[in-house]
Amino acid sequence: MSDLLRKLNPFDIVIVAFCLLTGIYMLFGHARIDHLSIHILFRIITLIIIFLLIKTEDSRNKILHFVRNFYPLILLGFFYSETDYYNNLLFENFDPLLIQIENLLFGTQLSLELSQQIPFQWFSELMHFGYFSYYIITFAVPLLFYLKAPEQFEKTMFIIVLSFCIYYIIFVFFPAIGPQFYFPVEQRAVPNGFIFQKILNLILETGETQTGAFPSSHVGMAVLFLILIGKYYKKLLFTLVPLVIILIASTVYIKAHYAIDILAGLLTGILFYYLSNKIYYKYFNSTIENNVQ
Repeated sequence: MSDLLRKLNPFDIVIVAFCLLTGIYMLFGHARIDHLSIHILFRIITLIIIFLLIKTEDSRNKILHFVRNFYPLILLGFFYSETDYYNNLLFENFDPLLIQIENLLFGTQLSLELSQQIPFQWFSELMHFGYFSYYIITFAVPLLFYLKAPEQFEKTMFIIVLSFCIYYIIFVFFPAIGPQFYFPVEQRAVPNGFIFQKILNLILETGETQTGAFPSSHVGMAVLFLILIGKYYKKLLFTLVPLVIILIASTVYIKAHYAIDILAGLLTGILFYYLSNKIYYKYFNSTIENNVQ
């Protein structure tokens, strides 16, 4: 067992710690959580799978090697949806507060106004494509480092995984469901698009739950991906920056987030990058590259 523990890489440690901490938190509020045993069992199975994957680390099988390094991305999708099960153990949703702040800052609810002001079908499709691109970027950025800069992959995945997990913890202690769930049904409609609206609606119907509005992890992680790409692949920014701008606008347009969520996402995305980067170099790598790290 000690040999296996020594083989845990930095993002393994983040996943293991997240499983343990959230498991303990759910046990703390067991009286208010349905199907608690399923969530605890899932964590046990996850830990077993992680240690089994560690045993395959020296394998020459490329598929096993890929799964060993990319399994966190699969788990992160589940961890996000799961926060809906236990994010109201301490606090009720903060949506009324966010709406009040939004009114003070903007004098209106931009998530309700934007789609009404720009009701064009082509624009709605563009916004749905922008929101959908988040899933592509989330997989493509670590894949780029895995294929082109393997020496930077471990750090990159650590930064991504830790930042995601920090967002999920915030969602637990500052629960908010966002305009797509909080406002009355008649106010949730978004102008029709084409193909990407249908694709995105299918994804949201199967994987989206009432959680994770503030701050916007979509925006925060998109900013973090921009920083990673800008540091090592500056030429790609010409493609990625316009895409991220569309993505950010889409979060309000399709009513996934309040505008205040976007501002918080922009700030936390930058903060979490530098925090995760600093933690990596302090605890997992003795070689500090340079001051810009």
